[in-house]
Order: sequence, then structure tokens, then C-alpha cells
Amino acid sequence: MAGKIAICTLLYSQDYLPGALTLAYQLQRLLKKAVVEFEITVCLLVTRGLFDGFCTQEVTLIRSLFKEIIIIEPLKDQEKCVKNNKANLELLKRPELSHTLLKARLWELVQFDKVLFLDADTLPLDKEFFKILQLYPEQTRFQIAAAPDIGWPDMFNTGVLLLVPDLEMARSLQDFLMKTVSIDGADQGIFNQFFNPICNYSKEILHKISPLMEWIRLPFIYNVTMPNYGYQSSPAIFFFQQHIKLIHFIGTSKPWSHTTIDYENGYFQQWRSTQCDLYNEYHLGDHFSHLQLGNIETDTNFHHESPCLRTLLNQSTRENKNQVNLEVIQTKRIVSSKKDTAKGNLETPISEPQSAFKFDWETTNYLDRVQRAFPRSDT
Repeated sequence: MAGKIAICTLLYSQDYLPGALTLAYQLQRLLKKAVVEFEITVCLLVTRGLFDGFCTQEVTLIRSLFKEIIIIEPLKDQEKCVKNNKANLELLKRPELSHTLLKARLWELVQFDKVLFLDADTLPLDKEFFKILQLYPEQTRFQIAAAPDIGWPDMFNTGVLLLVPDLEMARSLQDFLMKTVSIDGADQGIFNQFFNPICNYSKEILHKISPLMEWIRLPFIYNVTMPNYGYQSSPAIFFFQQHIKLIHFIGTSKPWSHTTIDYENGYFQQWRSTQCDLYNEYHLGDHFSHLQLGNIETDTNFHHESPCLRTLLNQSTRENKNQVNLEVIQTKRIVSSKKDTAKGNLETPISEPQSAFKFDWETTNYLDRVQRAFPRSDT
């Protein structure tokens, strides 16, 4: 069985930051309850340009939740590849998925024995999820483990992937990616064409890489996609609900999105509850839940637009500064009041205002505590 395992997610857009943070928080929380026989590192893969654009507060929060941050570079001739796949992406009406081709970098993580990749819009439900790491102990570098895609079950969904890193495989996959038009214009199509013989009718091309290429099927309970309006969806969800290990929120409507129409869905609510726990634990709860989440238990009108993390952090910092200014002004008033009282003026001093929310990102003691709890890893 693999000794060193990376559980990774890819952040290619700031829009997915709420998802990546909530996923990392849930993984860390579940790992504390789970009994595992190997070393697990929760990693974030992110491009240099995106990571450099984060503010100090965002970077601090990211470093506190991810044990390792791995900066990845664009693929060779990636712009040309995106252009070649543009037509198929337009069929999906999801142009942003062109960035998912960066998942081909996963096979370069040879410092780990095995990699479990999770999309940023997934949510593991309980500690039993980590049994996924024990399903295929003899998995080889030529095999990819993934669950069937609900849209075309003869293909696998790339939201949850279990793989064995290997530099030769990384080079072969990236070369194949540059020379082949993806079925869907993104990672799911090209990975199926590379690993899944059903999707490659030119068998001789695949066999030039290796006749051992294989898709290993993960049980669907490890990657249940939502929304799912298939014929069997409702009764199957009811029947298997005690066994579901992970929910994957596919499509353009995310749990953190103001456009979601699934606010009454229990799994969407569970994601938002997890995010609320994250905000509360990191002293963001009152502010964020007020602006974004409302009352998760009773608010069925989930239509609040998800505010940018940076905007909220900056706003909180400004509130802190305003609070300091108020305290300074109040102190002056109290001093003035005491002077007036000494002169015989019995004016009642104004009480010191109380803040319902304090944001401590700039407090040195808090930052030190976060850094001690989650030591900074080399990138």
C-alpha cells in the first residue's frame, strides 16, 4: 500500500476559492477522526499568476488550511491546445473548463506514492471517505481510478481521480493532450481518450503508449454528482444515502453561488453548513454568514450573491480601523467628560461602543498561532 499520499485540488480561478477552502477544511476535520495507515498531505495546486494575485489575508488563510501549496506552470503550448478545443467547449457553454487541462500536471507529483485528486466543488461527507485509498492497493501507473460519469457512463468523471504519479506518464499524457482534440474540450474528454479504451477507437495509438492503459471503476458513491435528474436519481439517493461518501456539485450553479436553484437540497445545505463552521472557527463566521449564508437551517431563500473573499477581508479590516478610531474618539470624550465633571459639569460620559465582530488577521499573536498550527511548506 502507498506510504505517502497527496490529496490535491486545483484552483484555476478565484471564483472557486470558497470551494477550495471549504474542501480543505472538511478534509482536515475528517482526517482528525479517521485512522489511516499512511502519511497524507492536503495540497493545493495553483498557477503562479493566480497565487500572486491573492492578498496577504487570503494567502494566510490558504496556508492555514493546506499543508502544501504547489505552484504549477502552464502546459507547453497550452494556448494552442485551448484554441484547438474551443469548439467542443462551446458545446458545453463552459469556456472556463479549458484551465482544467492543468490536471495533467498531477502525474508530475512523484514525491508522493499516490495522488487522490478532488475538484474544488466536491465535499467528502464523513471519515469513511478515506476508504477510497484502500480500494486498489496494487494500482499501477498505467491505471486511473474514477467513477462513471452520469452524463455518459461509459466515460469516467474527472472530479475524483486516484492515480500513481510517474514522469514518463506525465510526458506521454501531455504530449497526447497537445496532439488530440478532447471530446469535451477539457480534461474529462482527453483523460478518457488516454486511459479509457472505449473512447479511443484508434487502438494502435493507445498501444504505442502502453497496452496496459486502463480505467478502474470507482463506486459511484465516491463521486455522486449533483444536480442529478436521472430516472433513478431520487430512489437511488434514498436507497444509498447512508453509503454516499462524497458529493460533487457539477455545473455552473455552486453552493456558494447566488444563482443556485438547489438551496433546499440537503447536500447543498450541508456544504454551506461546513463553510459556516470554517468561517466561525477562523473568526470570519459572523461577518461572512450575515452577508452570504443567512440562516442555513431556516433560510430557504438562498439568493445572496457570494461576495469576493478579498472584499470581505478588506471590509473587515476597515471595520477594525473604524473601531479603533471610535475607541480613540470615545477615550477623548471620556477624558473631556472627566475634566468637565471636575469643573462642576455633571455631564454623563458616553459608554464605550461594543463591536459585534472583530477581525484579527493583523493581530500578531493570531498569525503566530495559525503559523504554528499549520507550518508553512516550501512551494
